[in-house]
Amino acid sequence: MATELARSEGIRVLNILIDDDVAVKDSLYTQGRRGVGTTVLAEKICGAAAEQGYDLQRVASLCRRVNLNGRSMGIALTSCTVPAKGTPTFSLGDREVEMGIGIHGEPGRERMSIKSADEIAQMLATSIIEDISYSRTVREWDEEKEEWVDVELVNQAFEKGDKVLAFVNSMGGTPLSELYIIYRQLVEVCEKHSLQIVRNLIGPYMTSLDMQGCSITLLKLDDEMIQLWDAPVKTPNLRWGI
Repeated sequence: MATELARSEGIRVLNILIDDDVAVKDSLYTQGRRGVGTTVLAEKICGAAAEQGYDLQRVASLCRRVNLNGRSMGIALTSCTVPAKGTPTFSLGDREVEMGIGIHGEPGRERMSIKSADEIAQMLATSIIEDISYSRTVREWDEEKEEWVDVELVNQAFEKGDKVLAFVNSMGGTPLSELYIIYRQLVEVCEKHSLQIVRNLIGPYMTSLDMQGCSITLLKLDDEMIQLWDAPVKTPNLRWGI
């Protein structure tokens, strides 16, 4: 709706969908994958590109490439409490966890007994790394034709030797010290699969209010993405090179 309103006022807009959540199957029987941690990485990389003078079409192409190379999965130890409702979105027992939750408190794809931090990290990372390549068709706006067109996109699976950005995110109620426990195990899993972590981000960047839990995102990087990630940034949560 925001895109259509902007276009009605003569503002050039391209809308790129982030759908990196491997917990949700992209099929004819679902609404497609949800957008989670890759959103943060796309905002930083594409923001740097815009700062460096990329035009709208080039930024959109870059954002699409970031999305195609990013995969995420999260876990919750508790539900979040939406202020307007005042009660948890879903209920979990004291010894239960929800695997594959969404950032708005949506329940996951599997409920199980609580595991150790190492086991949780292994399960999340393995689900991401072993996610296979797949293609899908989306509708995107064509600026030249000024109409919606069908575009086929292909998400490539991770391969040995890939350089990746590893993002361990708090869902809001998990302290930084526990995120580093997850990250330590994530490093071991990536090494086992011959993935090279060349950049990382650890902290509460895409939260779900007070939910206790975390998510892992792996983004396959190329030289352009690395350069744009390293570019100076000054925001409330991301600051370096300034």
